Amino acid sequence: MATLTLPRQRVRERLKLPTLRADQVVFALITLIVLGIVVPPVVTLLRTSVLVGAGPGRAGTLSLESYSAIVRAPEFAGLMGNTFLFALGSCFVGLLLGGCMAWFTERTNAPFKQLVYAASFVSFAVPGILRTVGWIFLLGPRTGTLNELFRSVFHSDRVLLDVFTMPAMIAIEGTFWIPVVFLMLSASFRSMDPSLEEAAIMSGSSTVQTVRRVTLRLVLPAMLSALLLMFIRGIQAFEVPLVLGVPSKIYVLTTEVFISMQARVIPEYSRPAAYGVLLFAFLLACIYAYSRVTRRTSRFVTVTGKGFRPRQLDLGRGRIIAGAFILLVVIIQFLPVIELVAASFLRSLGSMQLTTGNYTLVLGSPAIMQSLINSLLIASVSATAVVIIAAVVAWCMVRGQTPMRGLLDQLTSLPLVFSGVVLGLAVLILYVRSPVPVYGTIWILVIAYVTAFLPYGLRYAHPGLLQIAPELEESGQMSGARWAQVFRKIVIPLLIPALFAAWVFVFLISLRELSAAALLYTAQSPVIATKMLDLWTNGNVNQVSAFGAIVSALSITLAIAAYRVVRRQGLRAS
Repeated sequence: MATLTLPRQRVRERLKLPTLRADQVVFALITLIVLGIVVPPVVTLLRTSVLVGAGPGRAGTLSLESYSAIVRAPEFAGLMGNTFLFALGSCFVGLLLGGCMAWFTERTNAPFKQLVYAASFVSFAVPGILRTVGWIFLLGPRTGTLNELFRSVFHSDRVLLDVFTMPAMIAIEGTFWIPVVFLMLSASFRSMDPSLEEAAIMSGSSTVQTVRRVTLRLVLPAMLSALLLMFIRGIQAFEVPLVLGVPSKIYVLTTEVFISMQARVIPEYSRPAAYGVLLFAFLLACIYAYSRVTRRTSRFVTVTGKGFRPRQLDLGRGRIIAGAFILLVVIIQFLPVIELVAASFLRSLGSMQLTTGNYTLVLGSPAIMQSLINSLLIASVSATAVVIIAAVVAWCMVRGQTPMRGLLDQLTSLPLVFSGVVLGLAVLILYVRSPVPVYGTIWILVIAYVTAFLPYGLRYAHPGLLQIAPELEESGQMSGARWAQVFRKIVIPLLIPALFAAWVFVFLISLRELSAAALLYTAQSPVIATKMLDLWTNGNVNQVSAFGAIVSALSITLAIAAYRVVRRQGLRAS
């Protein structure tokens, strides 16, 4: 009997599976979730681009015809030229203005420094389509306020700047990125050891020579990072090219994807998907270049164990010029919103008769109010989902012992390569054929937003978790708590400031998102940005201005409240 029992015990020992650690289980589950969010749109886009003739009820045939047709098209060279010119021009405008703002704020005794930080944070909240429409009110060739003022002052038939031209598009898009550049470069200027600049001045260099030969070279990595990031975002830009470029027949890649989807009554997805793949591949190369630039920065290190106090340059009477420049740049960022609010009280554009009827019309419109409710709900759910997933991913990357955790970081960051309109196209194709009934509802927008903004949530959660000592979690485990209890009762409460900042950021950018929503919304699921686009396209200028004023007031109020909470928690607005 004993001889029979012994072999059975050995068999059971051989068949016994190894015990998995808690971090391995969590890593496996969160990896499956991230794979389910990120990979299907990429696969769907690639597959659809090589299926010519695919559509509702049609399988399509395998072919590279769409790519060939795009490259052979006579307008392809002009399309690429416009895209590169728009992206490069706007990123240089943003770098120049934002960089000067950062230098004045961090390295000089210029006034209005707190105003710059608050304005940079609040400007994120204003939807891009609102500011674009506001610039049309300001620089429209016939009725633009600034152009009319220019004509009356100089008694000329010319215009100060025609908003429907490439230079105007570049300038307007560049102003959108001033806060991003400011927040990226201000940290570098703030942490720079002033001894190198002082040595240059003691050697006889002037202030201008010191700034050019020492300061700018020390912040070169941050400048290159900002330049590459803005170039990528310029390639992905949608609101300005759509509202200003399409009416004047200035097309870029993102608007070409959108227009190719709208060109047919019966959708044919192959060519738009091929455009999307080309844009995806190009942005993937840009992201790779961005990672290479930001990786090799050790030779620019100036912050060491030696203590120092950042040196601020005394501008003397130049403080007046610096203060005027700061106020001018801040005004430029908010001038379109001010113009939009002023236009909302006019009976018609160009009229001097005041009225509140526009607000009565907007507040009494069920469709407009539904878009506002939808946006608040979608933004809240998307931000909450992003924060939860990002917190778990960050824990796996920082605390987990799994060798593949670096791959999880790359996988979570993959949506950065998608432009909003391409992601919207991929999600549309994926779920319009899916048995999951989300197409035509707000939940397809939630899926797109969670996919698009997950990398941003991770960028907040990851550094926040790095600041928490692991001993706190280890003490909980030693007391007998399981992983879920430790994560819920120790990690999350300590991460609240970082997670709150992530939630606010994702909430605000979800409220303003247009590029992905433009291809995913229906009459039953409008959101703020798409409703404004519809109103503008249909010529309802008065309703656009009144609705835009309401949304701006709501967004700015939320941003100011969030900014105060963030400052109270000891976090920087960046």
